[in-house]
Amino acid sequence: MNAAPTFRVFLSAVTGELASYRQEVARVLRRKGPEVREQEHFSQGPATLLERLRDYIDQCDAVILLVGERCGAFSTDEHAAALGAIPTFEKYHAATHQPRASYTQWEFFLAKDHGKKTYAFFTDPTHGFVPDEPNPESADLGACQQAYRGWVKQTGEHRDALTTPAKLVEDVLVLPFLDLIRPKPIVLPYPSLGTLFKGRGAFLAQLRACLARTVQGRATAIVGKALHGLGGVGKTRLAVEYAWQHQDDYSALLFVPAETPQDLRRNLAALTGPLVLDLPENAVPEEEGRLAAALRWLREHPGWLLILDNVDTPEAAAAAEDMLARLHGGQVLLTTRLTQWSGCVEPLELDVLKPGDAAAFLLERTQRSRQRLPTDEADAAELARELDGLALALEQAGAFIAQRRVSLAEYLRDWRAHAPAVQEWHDARLMQYPRSVAVTWQRTMQDLGPGEVALLRLLAWVAPEPVPQFVLEGEQAETLWREAAALLGQESPGLVAASGTIRDAVAMLANYSMVGWDAEGQTVAVHRVVQEIMRNRLPAAAQQAWLTLSLMLLAAGRPADPTDVRSWPRWNALRPHVALAAARADEAGIAEPTALLMNELGLFLNTKGLHGEAKPLMRRALAIHQRSLRTDHPNLAAALNNLAHLFQATNRLAEAEPLMRRALAIDERSLGPDHPNVAKDLNNLTGLLLATSRLAEAEPLMRRALAIDEHSFGPDHPNLAIRLNNLAGLLQATNRLAEAEPLMLRALAIDERSFGPDHPNVAIRLNNLAALLQATNRLAEAEPLMRRALAIDEHSFGPDHPDVARDLNNLAQLLKDTNRLDEAEPLSRRMVGIFVDFSRRTGHEHPHLQGALANHRSLLKALGRSEADIKAELQRLMADRP
Repeated sequence: MNAAPTFRVFLSAVTGELASYRQEVARVLRRKGPEVREQEHFSQGPATLLERLRDYIDQCDAVILLVGERCGAFSTDEHAAALGAIPTFEKYHAATHQPRASYTQWEFFLAKDHGKKTYAFFTDPTHGFVPDEPNPESADLGACQQAYRGWVKQTGEHRDALTTPAKLVEDVLVLPFLDLIRPKPIVLPYPSLGTLFKGRGAFLAQLRACLARTVQGRATAIVGKALHGLGGVGKTRLAVEYAWQHQDDYSALLFVPAETPQDLRRNLAALTGPLVLDLPENAVPEEEGRLAAALRWLREHPGWLLILDNVDTPEAAAAAEDMLARLHGGQVLLTTRLTQWSGCVEPLELDVLKPGDAAAFLLERTQRSRQRLPTDEADAAELARELDGLALALEQAGAFIAQRRVSLAEYLRDWRAHAPAVQEWHDARLMQYPRSVAVTWQRTMQDLGPGEVALLRLLAWVAPEPVPQFVLEGEQAETLWREAAALLGQESPGLVAASGTIRDAVAMLANYSMVGWDAEGQTVAVHRVVQEIMRNRLPAAAQQAWLTLSLMLLAAGRPADPTDVRSWPRWNALRPHVALAAARADEAGIAEPTALLMNELGLFLNTKGLHGEAKPLMRRALAIHQRSLRTDHPNLAAALNNLAHLFQATNRLAEAEPLMRRALAIDERSLGPDHPNVAKDLNNLTGLLLATSRLAEAEPLMRRALAIDEHSFGPDHPNLAIRLNNLAGLLQATNRLAEAEPLMLRALAIDERSFGPDHPNVAIRLNNLAALLQATNRLAEAEPLMRRALAIDEHSFGPDHPDVARDLNNLAQLLKDTNRLDEAEPLSRRMVGIFVDFSRRTGHEHPHLQGALANHRSLLKALGRSEADIKAELQRLMADRP
């Protein structure tokens, strides 16, 4: 998407006279791309009317004046007194001797004062213009408006009479400066079906009327009818078709999968991406920062349509309703299987297609490729009846017929031949979708090769949202896929081996509408209905084998180090799939790679500061290892260490220490005293000892860890930088600064060579070196290092990460030491806010919160604040603390 800024146009008109004309102009303008603002969007708020109106117009790039015969409402005496602050009004007053102006006229004066492009279009009876309401104004007020019209013409802003809205917009848009207009943000999962979209006209009209009366903070939900609460009726397709049909009425069309609360937040945050809103915050790795940016954009750009898709669980519904309170300025449409909602959602019930519409769809969907017979219309009607009018089943049948170039009669015959077996699944409650869907997919599955079926089975266990294509790439993925196809051959003797590649299998499945393949976005999506059918058709004895292979596929595609910020884009994409597949595997009693994936996903979340989501994963991974591994296994030690890290990050040091000591004992016993894993364990333990001021106990452990890694990896390995950094910190804490400085410089050099100049590890080294320089009164050398560290961490983690708070604290203290208190105070206040928010999110006080409060108190005192003011400030900052 074009990265140019959004272009805003303000439409000025007297509502009583020109409301309907202005509405049509706004609709045509939005179709061209600009964001349109009108008087009805304006809210005065706490500021004066003049201040708010000035700011509102100042945010626009151009003002279009629709000037009629009516003045509109005149300002109160209090507001009229503010007109003297508008230079353009003074010029108008001098030229016309008019003593006052209407609010609509104010808009023109303010636009001129701010140098906005202004274009005036006047009503002209010869053009057939009819006002919304007759002019009730007195002759005096009419004379006032005539004076205003004459003066606007004299300024050279007048362009033409009000003709058709389309012509008016064309006259404005031919100007070269409107090259700045940014294309309308549209993110919809698929294009319109066009004439293939059958039988929904009445419902679309009902939905349109419902959305038109939507009030602030209220959403509309499309709810599937009582098909046992199941999918396939076409809710998502209808929402998308509505968006395409009414795209001219909206400033943006946005689609957000929202199956879980986590999906809702993550996918809303993803709107900041370059292919959607293209916001600067997209570079922020922290999800909360990107989410806040997306919500801010929605507040500041009215007129959008947002589709929240598959809100199918009570938890997802609660999250969606909570999000509605934060969404303003547009319309929200939910697709869901739920029928019970609070007052902020208005349900609309969507039925299956009527038989005639379903038959018409089948005939048109297959008209270019099916084998034609005289009985086609009757066969289509019969097949539509058999498929129960279920949209998804109809699409699958149409895709199969078109792909295979068979007749409707042949497909109907084959469909009926498979019906008894499928009916048996349905009666046995092994299949949780309508019979029509089950039979349709069985008929399609008969024509797929083992490679395609194997791939569908592998993808049946992951989350029902796009799977990143990198999971299906590489030698390991190909090997696992062939193993899966071989397993399929064992279940069905005589089945030929898989041919081609995974990519070939994806292409074939896409041809049959069994998967959605987004080649540009590099994702493959399997519909949840397909997934459930694939899982539920498997015998219980075979499910574990397929689930294990699916987990192994995810494990093969995962990035190596979830704590490295460079791996986060891939981990973000894998996160929902790993979470769901690992949970299913844990329930099935599969130990590996379940514990491995849970542990690494927990590490990823913990590093991002999402401790509440990380903790249950790490606890469960540890429990699985304890149940399945011997007591001295290194993987058990790693799980203990990771959970201990989380405890330390959430200030539960007493719980962390025994886990660290146990991990150290395991690795020493199983790997020997000089193994790199032992050095890592020693390093973790010494960090905790430093946090609890046991420096004498920590130093020999640190030196031992340094010796192990230097012997194992040589002098330039990143592990060595960690050990050097930690030992230097201890030396500084024990006032051995001359010994500490060369170690810090060496650690910094290693990390800059290893990771580049902008990695978070480099920020740690810069911070530590700056603290030492500050301790030796070399403040001018310390400050640029601190600022560089802050910039690195803000870019890497987002503005609200605890590491950013640490950087802010360091810089604020240095500014305080150099008597720049006014510069230090906002940094210090922001630092406290981050730590308080951490406590609110995690339920645990951050280890540095009390120190942050003490530092902020000291700074406020240095600024000369009274004790009462300081107390009030700290109480305000702590207001959100649990």
